[in-house]
Amino acid sequence: MSNNKWDESYIENLLGDFPEIQDRRPKEEVYSRLAKKAPAQKRQRNWLPLLVAVLAFMTIGILAASILSQNGIDSAVEESVADQTAETAITSKEASDDVGGNSAAVTSQESEETEESANISDMPPAEMSRTAVYESDLNEAILFTIGLTENAYVIPVSFLIPKEQIERDFENGTPDSVDLYNQYASQLDEEALGFAEYHPYSGTISKTDRGAAHMLPSDHKYDKSSASIGVYTASIQDTFKDIEEVALLNEDGTPAEFGQVGPMEPIKTEAANIAFHAYTTAGGATYLIPSHGMPFSSAAEAVESLATSPSDFQQATIPEGTSYAVTETEELVEVQFTEPFDFESLDPVAAVRLVESLSLTTKSFGKQVQLSNTVQEQWNEFDLTQPIEVPVAPNKLEWPMR
Repeated sequence: MSNNKWDESYIENLLGDFPEIQDRRPKEEVYSRLAKKAPAQKRQRNWLPLLVAVLAFMTIGILAASILSQNGIDSAVEESVADQTAETAITSKEASDDVGGNSAAVTSQESEETEESANISDMPPAEMSRTAVYESDLNEAILFTIGLTENAYVIPVSFLIPKEQIERDFENGTPDSVDLYNQYASQLDEEALGFAEYHPYSGTISKTDRGAAHMLPSDHKYDKSSASIGVYTASIQDTFKDIEEVALLNEDGTPAEFGQVGPMEPIKTEAANIAFHAYTTAGGATYLIPSHGMPFSSAAEAVESLATSPSDFQQATIPEGTSYAVTETEELVEVQFTEPFDFESLDPVAAVRLVESLSLTTKSFGKQVQLSNTVQEQWNEFDLTQPIEVPVAPNKLEWPMR
């Protein structure tokens, strides 16, 4: 239909065609119903189906988890039982093997210990405990002495080099301490022996008409402090014992000057009027060391000092509580014990260390020591009825370069 047909007359005719709406209710009823406004009903939410669904899902989840957990536990129990069964079988077998093995090991160990005890009892006491070098040791060996260091202390040690090796290494006759030092000092593993690395000396050691000379490089560290000078000097004295003196020279041949003391005089190697106390290294080895730089006025005074510890690092060699008297003559120092002294009451090595410290101490005064009022007359190759045999050098170590 085109828009021009929608005129007023047309609309009126169209409305007139609608059926007439009639309401036969009385006015009062209509008004009464309009006055009573019906309350609006709130829409109720029905939570019950949702709650039931949630509970159903939760129940299903719990049941599923329980079933899975039970299955896992059952599997674990089964595996555990199986593992324990296998482990028990293995353990039983190992225990059986161990019992047999241990029995065999114990039997073997007891046999070895019995054999070792028999061997030790058959050994002469001197082989078990003597710590110094004696004249009898030099029949088939050449003595090589060297001053090794630890904790700013110098420990004189002695090596016996077989003459066969000396003949191979030196074709021109018997070597002296300078020859031995130049040949072997650089090969010594001082740390393996329980000492600090100190040798060989910086520079060169050579022989001179008056003994030996140490040609020092300009960057040497021997004069770094008074302690380093003391260690250096003591090591020279303990290394070149058959040399009268060692001159200290610069590379141009002039006398060396040490920063702490100035020009250095030649070092006299003879250590006189000193005492030998015990010294224990960090590794637990005990040696006898001389009191370099601390001379005594008499041999009796030096012997009496052996009953006390001169420092925290040195120990007395005469047992605490030992009562004795010391008398000194021109050639002999006598130590007379107040009570009969029993060497068997001491540790064998400690007892030997006591005898050797006395002998080395009196040796530095040009004398021997005589022990009186001892239980034993003969002990560990020492004839206690006579002046004690004088050691050639202290602290014998096994030669490591055979």
